[in-house]
Amino acid sequence: MSTPALLINIFLVVTISGMVMIFLIFLLKKVVSPNRTGLLHNLIKVGNYKQAIKVAKEILNKHSGNFEAHYYLGLAYDNDEKPELALIEYKAADRIGVFTQNINEYDLRDRLAELYIKFGKIEEAMKEYALLINKNPDDYYLNQRMGELFELKGNKQQAVGYYNKSLASKKNNPAVMLNLSVLLYDFKKYPESEKILQSLIKVEPENYKAFFYLGMIYKNQNDYKKALSFFEKAQKDKEYKVRTLGERGMIYMLTNKFEDAAIEFERAIRNSEGESKSLILNIRYLLASSHESLRNITEAVKQWEIIYAAKPDFKNVGEKLASYQDLRMDDKMKDFMTATSEDFILICKGIALHYKLYVEELSPLSGNEGIEMIVTDISTGGWSNMKKKPKLLRIYRKGAPVEERNIREVIEILKAKELFKAIVITASSFSSQAILYAQERPLQLIDKNELQNILKNINL
Repeated sequence: MSTPALLINIFLVVTISGMVMIFLIFLLKKVVSPNRTGLLHNLIKVGNYKQAIKVAKEILNKHSGNFEAHYYLGLAYDNDEKPELALIEYKAADRIGVFTQNINEYDLRDRLAELYIKFGKIEEAMKEYALLINKNPDDYYLNQRMGELFELKGNKQQAVGYYNKSLASKKNNPAVMLNLSVLLYDFKKYPESEKILQSLIKVEPENYKAFFYLGMIYKNQNDYKKALSFFEKAQKDKEYKVRTLGERGMIYMLTNKFEDAAIEFERAIRNSEGESKSLILNIRYLLASSHESLRNITEAVKQWEIIYAAKPDFKNVGEKLASYQDLRMDDKMKDFMTATSEDFILICKGIALHYKLYVEELSPLSGNEGIEMIVTDISTGGWSNMKKKPKLLRIYRKGAPVEERNIREVIEILKAKELFKAIVITASSFSSQAILYAQERPLQLIDKNELQNILKNINL
């Protein structure tokens, strides 16, 4: 080999070696902790976050591209409750993207995602988890977090898919089991939801939220006995206690146990501190309805007044208060509205007598709304052998207006029982549709004003 060729080869070897050394030095500056990143890990491990921040900044002042220093600085900020600064450092580490034996991509992206969630950047968090799921498709935790984020965005169907993937990797995960069962409940897939919930309470016997949703499933399936049993256990959960008591009260209302219902609603109100205004107003409304059904009108009015003061346009509370306002001024109307079942029957018989009618049959209306009687004129019935012309006398003492469907029901009874005529009396009023339907039919409608005059003329 000639001298010039040898010199050229030597030059090339030196040049290439130099370039390799420069690259290695550059890589080490970015990746390898220059003397002190190992110290950062130990400082954070023992909770000395402020010192870790100081050391990390010193390293970055000399080597701004040091991956581990950026990550550990972010971790120190994160633990020192400075999430904004932590996010900046994690993003800087992500831009460098040279992962080491000490710090892997999973940890960095998971921490990034959690901070994005904290700042309400759900889409950004989902991107981080999506990158990880592409590399770890069967990871139960990643699928769980993605399911939670889809649920947070309101995409329940997608959430169900990810929760199922998570459970396929880790069967008995209580958090995922509860989330999935609640979504299935929302989709009215009760058998699937119940199956998961039953498995959940075997894994966690004191998961009271699971008991609550089992109660809801059985309530919706009209199995009230089982529902009450599960709600009894669910009461132990502070978060669900008020809702549970409300649901128990509603079951008692559905089974016409209004006294028991009122007790549950009152318990719910006593434990309502911190609950939403809407929930408590609804429970007060149900309590008022229970008292109304029990003819405890004074107590019902008290609840309606509380509701009206908080939200004047809540449901039909304004109408309820208006319909019962006469109770404060008219003692006989008050007696009519608040009388016990036995006394109310006597009052209704007095009304029948006012119309010179003889009571042949008597039965209560559903929901304790009033009385229905088959009557005949005293002049042609009761003590007379003349042919009777039976009529229907229906008396309502509910605060709500009598609707068209109620009048249609009366007409159907007239036809079925071959009755001559019907008199319908109410302590409130008749809807315009009810009045229109009654026209040119064998019906006489008596509203609150006429009823007040009748009550003045009878002995209660």
